[in-house]
Amino acid sequence: MKSKFIFIAIETVLFILLVYLLYVNYDVKTTSEFAVALKDGTVKLSTFFVILGIYFFGVFSGFVYSMVLGSRYKDQIEFYARKTEKLSVQNEIDTDEREALQRKIASLEIALDNALKNK
Repeated sequence: MKSKFIFIAIETVLFILLVYLLYVNYDVKTTSEFAVALKDGTVKLSTFFVILGIYFFGVFSGFVYSMVLGSRYKDQIEFYARKTEKLSVQNEIDTDEREALQRKIASLEIALDNALKNK
């Protein structure tokens, strides 16, 4: 739980930093430009669009990666869930059997005490 909070805090700080960098680099005239060579010429991109593109690429690739891992480990998660359920049921059965045996022993002790008194 603590590590989840730390990851959320780090992501929030990085997002605020990204928003700040985007704000500072929004104006094309005051920032560096990236030239992308095409067949017909070049396209100039401001740092704003490059940072925004990198951010969205990271978000998209993280989403795809988590989907791939989720589908890969889904069978294992279901297997362990079934195993845990079986162990829980078996534990409950064992507890019930133990209680039944304890009641039988108690009734046998009472019967033995009564038999010894009536002797």
